[in-house]
Amino acid sequence: MKVNLQDIPTEMTHNNTTFRKRLITVEEKKGRIATSNYARLTKGSQLEPHAHTDGEEFYLFLEGSGEMLVGEEWMSVGKGDFVTVPKNAVHSIKNTLDENLVFLTIRTISD
Repeated sequence: MKVNLQDIPTEMTHNNTTFRKRLITVEEKKGRIATSNYARLTKGSQLEPHAHTDGEEFYLFLEGSGEMLVGEEWMSVGKGDFVTVPKNAVHSIKNTLDENLVFLTIRTISD
């Protein structure tokens, strides 16, 4: 599943001092965080296709653009896109431009 930050409602929190866009909730995702990473894929690079058998992985793209494989579907990704990779789904990322593709990842372990 892919969603762009522009499509997620903004909430005000902490006495109306903070704008928030909620990406993941406990109710939606049962599990513990295994890793959280800031990553940079250099121009023309590709992550090898792989899968995680122990939980889901989430990607938030911060800079650049490219293509991402989730299961059998390739999709365009870029700044503001948030992608959910289900448990056991093969996934990969290609950087198709002459600039870095920068993203955050969060991987969970299912209970």
